[in-house]
Amino acid sequence: MEHYSLFLDEIHAGGHFDYFCLAGVAFNTKEYTESIIPKVEQVKCDLFDDNTSVILHEQQIQSHKTNTPFEIFQKKENNIKFWDEMRNILLNQDAHGFAVGIHEHQLKTMYSNGRDKYFVSLQIIMENFVHFLESIDATGNIYIESTDPNPYQKDEQLQNHFYYLKANGTLFYDRRILQKRLGTINFALKADNLIGLQIADLIPNSFNRKLCGKKQRTYGFLDAFEKIAYDGGKGMVDRFGIKIVP
Repeated sequence: MEHYSLFLDEIHAGGHFDYFCLAGVAFNTKEYTESIIPKVEQVKCDLFDDNTSVILHEQQIQSHKTNTPFEIFQKKENNIKFWDEMRNILLNQDAHGFAVGIHEHQLKTMYSNGRDKYFVSLQIIMENFVHFLESIDATGNIYIESTDPNPYQKDEQLQNHFYYLKANGTLFYDRRILQKRLGTINFALKADNLIGLQIADLIPNSFNRKLCGKKQRTYGFLDAFEKIAYDGGKGMVDRFGIKIVP
């Protein structure tokens, strides 16, 4: 039975952005270990003088501050090279995109005492990931970056939601299906240098920018993500891969 690892990251509403976004990519775990990790590490070697310890972070790439490893992105050619390489990794590997965008104000207006955004987004992601795993008779785990100053607050909330859904089922799936297909939810710090989470980190901001009508800055990377977004085998990306709420 094949196994997949789904790496997720988030971005919150605020400023010019109206959406909370949870998004990421599921990789075949064997291919992730044997091919994707080495490819990304080679990208780091090429750009950062053989320094694979640099942790890719979309915000720092865009700010490209002097006296940081990211100052190399002050040169347009380095930007183009980086985003070309990352786009090719998505398009040429066993990769499947999943995303949820929640317009927080609209959701609160429609459901003033409704579920919190983490529950809503995680339930949708879990259902669609399980739909994918069911379609190919596979199993999977979920990985999310821990970023809170007190990481256990968010981590505990998401972990509780995850195991609640596994124990009780979702709108479309009985608990037995979720328990058969899903293993664990795992949290990692940015300092852990987990390649899958660094790839996931590149998605939410671009996704949010598109939802809010802002100019893209990642040289077609979001287009690649949309091409690999899971469509349920029915050409329905907006139902199974990229879901907008409400």
